[in-house]
Amino acid sequence: MSIFYEMDKDFGDLLKEKKNFLFIGEAGSGKSEIVLNVAAKLAEQTGAKVQVFDMDQSKPLYRSRDMKDAFAQKGVEINYQLQFLDAPTVVGGVAESLMNKDVYTVLDIGGGHNASRVVGVYAHLLKDDDTVPVYVINPYRPWTKSLKAIDETMSDIVTAARLNRIYILGNPNLGYQTSAEEFMEGLARLDEMLGGIVTVGSFVVRDEIFDEVKNMTDRHLFPIELFLTYSWVDR
Repeated sequence: MSIFYEMDKDFGDLLKEKKNFLFIGEAGSGKSEIVLNVAAKLAEQTGAKVQVFDMDQSKPLYRSRDMKDAFAQKGVEINYQLQFLDAPTVVGGVAESLMNKDVYTVLDIGGGHNASRVVGVYAHLLKDDDTVPVYVINPYRPWTKSLKAIDETMSDIVTAARLNRIYILGNPNLGYQTSAEEFMEGLARLDEMLGGIVTVGSFVVRDEIFDEVKNMTDRHLFPIELFLTYSWVDR
């Protein structure tokens, strides 16, 4: 049986069917932006409580925790634990949230060996039918620009959490100014890398170019707003 979970299913439909989402991705994958958009979407479409746990151990420049105050107004609570140097941290309340049928839970895990250790703590809960592990791949980033690199990261996570399924979500982008043509080139790169193994069905696209891109591909598209903006980034 393939480990790849319902790859022909629209990612947007998964958000209507499942309760818990585990997001895995290396630095630069765009994972944290996706986490924030998913949390906002879940809060909007369900009216239920949404808990985000920022557990990324890699100290990224873009962190979902930076939107804690703004997202409280959307009905989303962002939880995190301060880190000392490179010491791994585990945020309290994760297991309780995953098991609570009235709460939607979104885990922002990160990638690499540290992420594997964090995921392993909750291995017994992550195989629940209400939970979908999502691996975000940006083929433009050095950590996921080859099949070998993708396989190494995914194998670490799958082994640590003893997962029996994983959903791959494509996010081809070069940053805030990514054009529709660059998006389509990244989509083709991902198809070439994973060809013969799995076909990625859903791709994240920046909302400003969504209308243009949807006329260029028949893949499922999930438009996102860019929440993580900083003064030192030229938009």
